[in-house]
Amino acid sequence: MKFNQIKAIFLKAIGLSAMPDNNQLTEEQETTLKGTYGEPALAKFKEGLASENPEATAPQIHDAVKEFLTPGATEAAQKVAADLKTALAKIAKQEELIATLMDTPEDLPAAEGVQEPSKPKASKSFNIAATASHYVAALALMGAATMQPAAGATMDVSQVRTEFGTYLSQNNNNLEIIKQLFGGFTSSQYFKSVPAVTEFRSIQAQINSVVQQFTNKWTPKGQTKFTPLTIVNRRHKINVPIVPSEVLDSYLFKLYDEQVSPKDMPITKYIWQELIYPQILEDIEYRMIFKGKYVENTDPNKPTDPEDSMDGLETILVQQKALGANAKVNFTSLTINWKTATDEQVMAFFEAFVDELKPLYKNKKMNLYCAPEVLTRYERAYKKIWGTNSGQVGDFGTRRIDFSNVTVVALDGMTGSPIVFSTVDGNMVKLRHKNEAPNVINQVYEAPYEVWLIGEFWLAVGFQIAEAVFAYVPDNYDPQAELPDSRKFPDGTLPVTGSEGSGSAGGGV
Repeated sequence: MKFNQIKAIFLKAIGLSAMPDNNQLTEEQETTLKGTYGEPALAKFKEGLASENPEATAPQIHDAVKEFLTPGATEAAQKVAADLKTALAKIAKQEELIATLMDTPEDLPAAEGVQEPSKPKASKSFNIAATASHYVAALALMGAATMQPAAGATMDVSQVRTEFGTYLSQNNNNLEIIKQLFGGFTSSQYFKSVPAVTEFRSIQAQINSVVQQFTNKWTPKGQTKFTPLTIVNRRHKINVPIVPSEVLDSYLFKLYDEQVSPKDMPITKYIWQELIYPQILEDIEYRMIFKGKYVENTDPNKPTDPEDSMDGLETILVQQKALGANAKVNFTSLTINWKTATDEQVMAFFEAFVDELKPLYKNKKMNLYCAPEVLTRYERAYKKIWGTNSGQVGDFGTRRIDFSNVTVVALDGMTGSPIVFSTVDGNMVKLRHKNEAPNVINQVYEAPYEVWLIGEFWLAVGFQIAEAVFAYVPDNYDPQAELPDSRKFPDGTLPVTGSEGSGSAGGGV
């Protein structure tokens, strides 16, 4: 290295680009260089500055700097090596611990106060209590040649209660339950999820024309209007008493028919997936998000019907129509009786409905929502009038209404409804609580011969922009009028009340 290169490095260390005119360093600058490169290097550097042949001092300066810096570099390298060795040993211990935990069955936690695991674990078979009476019967069944009823076998209620706590806490099952709950009902795909606490406020801003002819004067044009819309979030609960002895036979048949091991289908998983969860989704779809009408509960000691816990979309539309001229939703003056209308009348209604859409929305791809039986009427009418193909070039004979951007979509929850409505994508929203607990089922209690499941969740639906909704609602329509008794079983029967020894009398599963 040449002296001028060394000189540039030394000067940079003291914040200079060139030596002063007197070619001398101040005491402070010398102290800085001594601390940075060592006293011998500083002495040789000063010698070179005063010499007529400074290049002769360059190798000596280089050697002095190297001798000064080498011990520190060696010490730093040794420290890095030691730290690395310690870190590798720690990682090895952690890997050994993880391997041990993966091979060790998880202890059964208490059912109350179940905590969600902080990290997901690989899915594996459930650790059942094989000595429990119901699993003794199940394991014996797996080796049987023919299916036999439980024949008097009983269930260990205490064990079922404990197992529920374990099932809910393992493998992120609670998070999966929440995901299923809000995305499992059949119409969920048409709703946009929106976070809220007690209510959701959407401000719909509207503005009129802003462009005008140029002049060199300030002539303001364009006014805005803000319409506040509020959707109240509602809290719902699940209080289900399970009578294990009454589900034992159906559980054993499930294992036998599908040749599933109890470890892969514990009784608690069966109760949730086959009995409770499907009914929750049916309540949400068929009784709540469309036909629900919120009614304040005046007696907290009595259960309420699902449809009393929130306002559904049909109820919102009925309430909007009752406002008359003050309604924000766009209601058509068209009328139709879906049961008595001719095929020509059905086709004319749909064509006229899309023709009435405001110009702003006519070029947007939109869905027209209706009951499944209304969609069937439209498709049958189209086929009878035009055949399977109209003979025209283009997208004809499908659920898209001819010469429009509107597609007819049936929603299961609107079954039996004469209502038809259309709106832009994303305008139908479902509310979820911002701070909701990760557990839908959050408590499990043991009662005589029963297990009580206690849970809660938040859910509400509505429209973000009422002005972007176009609807047909017949006069005097009541969304809840045709709902069956919520106490009825799928076969249409009601629970037997007052029967001795029947857990079903208390509403149990």
